[in-house]
Amino acid sequence: MVQRVLALMLCLLMSHFALARNVALLIAVGQFRDPQLKTMQLLGPAIDIDSVQQTLISGWQFAPADVIALRDQEATHERILREISALQERTSPGDTVLIYFSGHGTSANANENSYDLPYATGAWVPYDLDYSSFPAVKRTLIVGRRDLVPRLQRLDASGRWVVVVSDSCYSGQVVRSFGQSHSRTRYLPMNARDLGVARVQAPIAARPQPPPYPYQHVVLLSGASDSETGADISTPEALQQAPTLDGLYHGAFTDAFLRLLKGQLLPGGFNYAQAREAMNSFLEHRNFAQHPQLLPAIAEDPQDVGSNSFLGMHSSSSPAADASTAPLPAHDTTLHVRLETVSAALRARIAAIPGVAIVAQSGDLVLRQSGDQAQLTGPAGDPVMSTTAVDPNLIKRIGAQAWLSRSLPAGSESLGLRADTDPGSRGNTYVQCETFVFEVRLQKPAFLMLLDLDSQGDLTVLYPAGALERRTVPSGIATAIPGADPKDHILVTPPFGTDLVTVMAFEKSPAFFVDLTAAQRFASDSPRADALAKGLANAAGAISVRQLIINTYPGSSNQSCR
Repeated sequence: MVQRVLALMLCLLMSHFALARNVALLIAVGQFRDPQLKTMQLLGPAIDIDSVQQTLISGWQFAPADVIALRDQEATHERILREISALQERTSPGDTVLIYFSGHGTSANANENSYDLPYATGAWVPYDLDYSSFPAVKRTLIVGRRDLVPRLQRLDASGRWVVVVSDSCYSGQVVRSFGQSHSRTRYLPMNARDLGVARVQAPIAARPQPPPYPYQHVVLLSGASDSETGADISTPEALQQAPTLDGLYHGAFTDAFLRLLKGQLLPGGFNYAQAREAMNSFLEHRNFAQHPQLLPAIAEDPQDVGSNSFLGMHSSSSPAADASTAPLPAHDTTLHVRLETVSAALRARIAAIPGVAIVAQSGDLVLRQSGDQAQLTGPAGDPVMSTTAVDPNLIKRIGAQAWLSRSLPAGSESLGLRADTDPGSRGNTYVQCETFVFEVRLQKPAFLMLLDLDSQGDLTVLYPAGALERRTVPSGIATAIPGADPKDHILVTPPFGTDLVTVMAFEKSPAFFVDLTAAQRFASDSPRADALAKGLANAAGAISVRQLIINTYPGSSNQSCR
């Protein structure tokens, strides 16, 4: 009798999941009713929403009746909020609810200001935004904490899986360099005196810690972090420099999102964390200084919803598969360097570095020379180092990254490794006096290693640095490195630039772990680097690899951190 009851319960459970639907609300605002906003129109959103709608229906098993699309005049403040509230009536527990927004965004740079959506996003700009006065703006913006959070919390509490995909800007403090000067921004500047919103250049003051993430079943994929703007590919020049998948105008993030949905960025099944990483890498290598963010961050995701299958993986355009076992893209061990106005002498020195290929586009590093000065940046323009063209550290830094590229194992997804920094909304971009910590989560127990390549070309094993850290890291929980206690967090101090941190998880304890007894700097051409490369090559069992690009910037002058 017990077996029959269990079988019946299993049958009911399976039929419930089989009946679970994907339901979407799509919003696109590129035009505005207020004449003052005529010059702020965007050309990408109108095409974005049509392409997303068609792709969801044709490739992701969204029934046409389950997709509501609001375009420009339809996307008023009242209508947007009414349709979000109605999602609870349109759906059932267990359904996946996608809310997609394409348009202008804005935010406030003060944590206590009521204009942010915790905590990477701010306010959406509807068609009927009234720009005439502060009270009018306040009344007509779609404000995160006031308007979106309560509605999302109701969906969250009622058993829906909610995915918010937002291609807009949320930046109150723009600290990143901008590589996409050819593109329009999706950031709508407000009156700084009224809303506390201003696009300012570094150096700036350290930002306050973000508030806690308020949901359990809501995933946010934002087109940019809280220190970035997003780009609209909506000019012939922009299309020439960054062709979209269909040759039409799109938001840069939406172009990446559509490529993801169509199976161009990841093969087989994938989860939300993998989706974010794939879109982040795609935009980075197309010279867009915006990094998609995934919330909840690892530290605030006890259910590990970031490892859930993307949209329930109801896709007909790519084969369904377990996201934890999906194959990784081919491992390229060559470091690609793009040179701009570089002298013949410096070009020859770069070309002589083992493992380096000089390319015309999409470099892993970009080197520019102006007279005696040279600047090395990441692909999206983030400064790695500024120095003289004859500085040996320049060659050292490029050589160290080339060593890293050829020394790292290819890796697999079998250990379910996720790695990021916390606060999770910063896009791995931090200002002097801010603090952060590395957060790691595993789906299987493993041994962890963090290897840092700094802006000067030195390597440091950050973890493990002693016997206590050479033990197995348990699965299913967030592990903070160096530690969860705020006093253990990393304080951002000079020198500033770009660090490349590689996180590796090993199924079996590598033999070379016994030699990792202190966080000592070493060069890529040193005996210690040779021993590490051999140890990585001989490591047994499954290995998972993640890389984090950490950008640090100076703060306000004469700033004291504590």
